[in-house]
Amino acid sequence: MRLFLRLLPRLLLVSVLVAASGALTLTASAADTRTKIVNAANGEIGQQETPPGSNCNPYGPCQAWCAHFATWTWRKAGIDIPNYGFTGDIYTWGRRKGRAHSSNTGMKPGDIVLYGTGPQNTSTSVHTGVVVAVGNGKITTVEGNSGDKVRKHGPFDPKHAKAAGRPGNIYGWVSAQ
Repeated sequence: MRLFLRLLPRLLLVSVLVAASGALTLTASAADTRTKIVNAANGEIGQQETPPGSNCNPYGPCQAWCAHFATWTWRKAGIDIPNYGFTGDIYTWGRRKGRAHSSNTGMKPGDIVLYGTGPQNTSTSVHTGVVVAVGNGKITTVEGNSGDKVRKHGPFDPKHAKAAGRPGNIYGWVSAQ
């Protein structure tokens, strides 16, 4: 007990110094970024390409646009990521930044999931979505260019994404933080 009482002032001092240094705001900032991504994605549900079937969308050029939508949500939250048109480029960017994960578990809201078998080309990396909720081993995503518009999917088990009606299994994901 005496040792604890002797150490208590030092522990309090360290706590004050850490708080003053801004180290504690990193967690709040990360949570804020994720919230901004989720809000941006959810706010676009129902947005359609115009005219229907044209791939013309508000997130990038008139082409397949799921990756444009996903990276748009990140840019809305302040993440400096290019406006990629190919889903595999998101994974490659994430790998360069130390944010890519080649698994189908561990995602958090705000992360980008990638469907297919790998990032090599458009035949292996077929679609992407933004994770907007995680719970009970399942994820919910918002995906651009899903039936020509932005749609919410899930909750579904990311280990069995194709069986849940997604365009392929999840080969990886990129962390927003």
